[in-house]
Amino acid sequence: MFVKKYFEIGNGHVPVILSCAHGGYKKSKKIPDKLKGPTIADQNTYFLSKMIINGLISEDVQIYYVLNKIHRSKVDLNRPVLSISAINQDCTEALNIHNLFHDYLDRFTQNCLSEYNRCLLIDLHGFTKPSQDYPDVIFGHVFGKTLSEIQDSAHEDCNRFWGCAQLQDEICKSFTLDDGLGINNFNLSYSGGYITQRFYNQPKINAIQIEIAKYIRTDKNLTYKIVDALISAILNSLK
Repeated sequence: MFVKKYFEIGNGHVPVILSCAHGGYKKSKKIPDKLKGPTIADQNTYFLSKMIINGLISEDVQIYYVLNKIHRSKVDLNRPVLSISAINQDCTEALNIHNLFHDYLDRFTQNCLSEYNRCLLIDLHGFTKPSQDYPDVIFGHVFGKTLSEIQDSAHEDCNRFWGCAQLQDEICKSFTLDDGLGINNFNLSYSGGYITQRFYNQPKINAIQIEIAKYIRTDKNLTYKIVDALISAILNSLK
């Protein structure tokens, strides 16, 4: 019951995991607000994640997923649990939510490695473009440090890495993208949070934080475009 109350979780039959930490909408009165840190949810990322999952199911592909339902003002799952920007440290319920989310990610990554000898973790987030020159989508993987599964060693860019290459190819058809491999003023703040950092230099795991601009997530037609791009990228990575 605890799991269903705060998460939507699914097992997969392919080595791909989708996580969504900041799209939660529930503001339980049992859980006190955090005392510090961002409190604004990444609007529509939860429902965007559901669209990706259901779109893949229609293609007979079931990925692993962990979607958080609790609002970011209560729990921030992309911060270390001992940080006051993650949870109110006096609340056991918040602690349990945080730990369980990451327990499932650990379990699913290990399932992927044991069954398929590789894993692609897509961690979905949102941001608001501060100016028009910002890219529409930003990849965060600690500037390549959470990418280890090589697709083509001849390349020195995103095409080098399994999953990253397919995501780049499909997203760039409709949106501007920063692949996160080189440090610049755009991606420094989105280089990869706690979720992706936990898979730093782990062999056979490619963990990519994907930041999607708010104007895409709040426009119906653009939402469909980014969802279709992500679905196509996942399917292509599995071929």
